[in-house]
Amino acid sequence: MGKNRIIKILGNVIGNIVVHKVLVKYTNRPESINHLTEEVGTYRDNALETAQEFNWSDKDTEEIKQKSMKKFEKDMKKYYNDVKFPIAEVDSIINETMKECNI
Repeated sequence: MGKNRIIKILGNVIGNIVVHKVLVKYTNRPESINHLTEEVGTYRDNALETAQEFNWSDKDTEEIKQKSMKKFEKDMKKYYNDVKFPIAEVDSIINETMKECNI
Protein backbone atom coordinates (compact mmCIF):
# COMPACT_ATOMS: atom_id res chain seq x y z
CA MET A 1 0.00 0.00 0.00
CA GLY A 2 1.06 3.55 -0.63
CA LYS A 3 1.93 6.07 2.03
CA ASN A 4 -1.23 8.15 1.43
CA ARG A 5 -3.41 5.10 2.02
CA ILE A 6 -1.50 4.28 5.21
CA ILE A 7 -1.94 7.88 6.42
CA LYS A 8 -5.69 7.53 5.96
CA ILE A 9 -5.73 4.17 7.76
CA LEU A 10 -3.65 5.50 10.66
CA GLY A 11 -5.91 8.54 10.94
CA ASN A 12 -8.92 6.24 11.31
CA VAL A 13 -7.21 3.89 13.76
CA ILE A 14 -5.88 6.70 15.94
CA GLY A 15 -9.29 8.37 15.83
CA ASN A 16 -10.80 5.11 17.12
CA ILE A 17 -8.20 4.86 19.88
CA VAL A 18 -8.98 8.40 21.01
CA VAL A 19 -12.74 7.70 20.97
CA HIS A 20 -12.18 4.70 23.21
CA LYS A 21 -9.81 6.59 25.54
CA VAL A 22 -12.37 9.37 25.98
CA LEU A 23 -15.12 6.82 26.58
CA VAL A 24 -13.05 5.02 29.22
CA LYS A 25 -12.71 8.31 31.09
CA TYR A 26 -16.19 9.79 30.55
CA THR A 27 -18.53 6.90 29.79
CA ASN A 28 -22.07 6.80 31.09
CA ARG A 29 -21.76 3.01 31.35
CA PRO A 30 -19.03 1.96 33.77
CA GLU A 31 -19.63 -1.72 32.94
CA SER A 32 -18.08 -1.04 29.51
CA ILE A 33 -14.70 0.18 30.79
CA ASN A 34 -12.93 -3.21 30.60
CA HIS A 35 -14.05 -3.79 27.01
CA LEU A 36 -13.12 -0.24 25.99
CA THR A 37 -9.67 -0.60 27.55
CA GLU A 38 -9.05 -3.84 25.64
CA GLU A 39 -10.11 -2.13 22.42
CA VAL A 40 -7.58 0.66 23.02
CA GLY A 41 -4.81 -1.94 23.29
CA THR A 42 -5.92 -3.79 20.18
CA TYR A 43 -6.17 -0.64 18.05
CA ARG A 44 -2.80 0.59 19.39
CA ASP A 45 -1.12 -2.69 18.40
CA ASN A 46 -2.55 -2.36 14.88
CA ALA A 47 -1.39 1.26 14.61
CA LEU A 48 2.11 0.39 15.85
CA GLU A 49 2.47 -2.34 13.27
CA THR A 50 1.17 -0.15 10.45
CA ALA A 51 3.23 2.91 11.46
CA GLN A 52 6.51 0.98 11.22
CA GLU A 53 6.18 0.70 7.45
CA PHE A 54 7.26 4.31 6.78
CA ASN A 55 9.26 7.23 8.12
CA TRP A 56 6.96 10.12 9.00
CA SER A 57 7.66 13.75 8.14
CA ASP A 58 6.11 16.65 10.03
CA LYS A 59 3.67 17.08 7.15
CA ASP A 60 2.65 13.41 7.38
CA THR A 61 2.12 13.54 11.14
CA GLU A 62 0.01 16.69 10.81
CA GLU A 63 -2.13 15.02 8.17
CA ILE A 64 -2.58 11.94 10.37
CA LYS A 65 -3.52 14.21 13.27
CA GLN A 66 -6.14 16.03 11.18
CA LYS A 67 -7.64 12.78 9.92
CA SER A 68 -7.70 11.43 13.50
CA MET A 69 -9.59 14.48 14.74
CA LYS A 70 -12.07 14.22 11.88
CA LYS A 71 -12.70 10.52 12.61
CA PHE A 72 -13.03 11.24 16.34
CA GLU A 73 -15.56 14.04 15.83
CA LYS A 74 -17.60 11.98 13.35
CA ASP A 75 -17.79 8.90 15.61
CA MET A 76 -18.53 10.84 18.79
CA LYS A 77 -21.34 12.74 17.08
CA LYS A 78 -22.78 9.65 15.39
CA TYR A 79 -22.49 7.04 18.15
CA TYR A 80 -21.77 8.77 21.47
CA ASN A 81 -23.46 12.15 21.38
CA ASP A 82 -24.72 11.59 24.95
CA VAL A 83 -21.17 11.46 26.39
CA LYS A 84 -20.00 14.80 27.80
CA PHE A 85 -16.26 15.53 27.79
CA PRO A 86 -13.96 18.56 27.50
CA ILE A 87 -13.16 18.99 23.79
CA ALA A 88 -9.91 20.80 24.67
CA GLU A 89 -8.55 17.51 26.03
CA VAL A 90 -8.88 15.69 22.70
CA ASP A 91 -5.90 17.35 21.00
CA SER A 92 -3.52 16.27 23.77
CA ILE A 93 -4.95 12.72 23.71
CA ILE A 94 -4.32 12.55 19.94
CA ASN A 95 -0.72 13.76 20.44
CA GLU A 96 -0.16 11.26 23.24
CA THR A 97 -1.61 8.41 21.17
CA MET A 98 0.52 9.27 18.16
CA LYS A 99 3.65 9.16 20.35
CA GLU A 100 2.56 5.78 21.75
CA CYS A 101 2.29 4.53 18.16
CA ASN A 102 5.73 5.90 17.19
CA ILE A 103 4.34 8.46 14.75
